[in-house]
Amino acid sequence: MPIETMNVFPMIHSITIDKENDLVTELVQDINDAEGIRQNLLESVATVRMYERIKFYPLAPPTFIEDVMGSFAQMGLSRHITISDNTYHEINGYLGCTRVWELPLVLRDQVEKSLVGYEVEYDSETWEILDIVQLEA
Repeated sequence: MPIETMNVFPMIHSITIDKENDLVTELVQDINDAEGIRQNLLESVATVRMYERIKFYPLAPPTFIEDVMGSFAQMGLSRHITISDNTYHEINGYLGCTRVWELPLVLRDQVEKSLVGYEVEYDSETWEILDIVQLEA
């Protein structure tokens, strides 16, 4: 049983900014705990397995990292990937910006450092999620 680990950082839901003081005052991520991470990963694995059953992957078998994490999970494999996400975010206090990467560097850095991440231990053959632990801040 080949056990591997990866760090994941849930996608950003909303950010509140104090523009006058260049300060991120609140960051809310889409998933807030280890059980939410587990549930999202289990749903993502089930989706990939369903697509595999209907022969959606004709040329190469699906992989955990590329197909589960890259296509379906609501999290990134690094802080940088999570803040670079191209989906719209609810950004309060900084008009005109709808994505983290549009913010000035001083604010992007604060968002990146504020992200809560988790270490996920999984079986790379069966895709079973074995353990999830929140990373130290």
